[in-house]
Amino acid sequence: MARPQLLFASKPLPRHSDEPLRVAVSSENPLRRAALVMRLLPFDDLAPVEADGDSDPRADAIVCDDRLCEGASAPVLCLVDDGSKAGEAIARGASGVLLRGSTPRRLHDAIRAVVEGMIVIDEEIVERVLRQPRARIDLFEPLTPREQQVAQLLADGLTNKEIAGRLEVSEHTVKFHLNGILRKLGVSTRTEAVVQAARLGLVIL
Repeated sequence: MARPQLLFASKPLPRHSDEPLRVAVSSENPLRRAALVMRLLPFDDLAPVEADGDSDPRADAIVCDDRLCEGASAPVLCLVDDGSKAGEAIARGASGVLLRGSTPRRLHDAIRAVVEGMIVIDEEIVERVLRQPRARIDLFEPLTPREQQVAQLLADGLTNKEIAGRLEVSEHTVKFHLNGILRKLGVSTRTEAVVQAARLGLVIL
């Protein structure tokens, strides 16, 4: 039995149509691109199309086989060969990461999840993103109220400059709080901080 994905709920994206989701399948390999489309065609609620260049601006989601779609206007589900590329994919904007060999049903479920505003990480590779055992869920020390505010704004996708403006503090102060958050959560990147904070229930995605 396949292991479940790790899902984190985020802000729901508005859907005003009952039409099938337009899924742009992007790959530099035309055979892989066609194969991915074929794997998604059986699902009536998906309308997969090949995208051999820039991502389709009308797409509701992008399935990216062997390259990252930076600056995409739709949520990106990236397929990787192994977990070594998972963290990079998330850090560069992917909303989900699955192993390339995932079943069509898992691909379908992950596409639906990222369109609904969730972060999807295959359970088999999640440790490559978090880079620490799942059993370690206790904070080294609690976040201060201000650090909790900064963590939530990070989860909302704000930059350091935007956080500084929202809290009416300097960017230097934001960086100071961010360093404290990273240290207390036992992580080394902003992405890991958001994922770990979500797992601990410290932020709402």
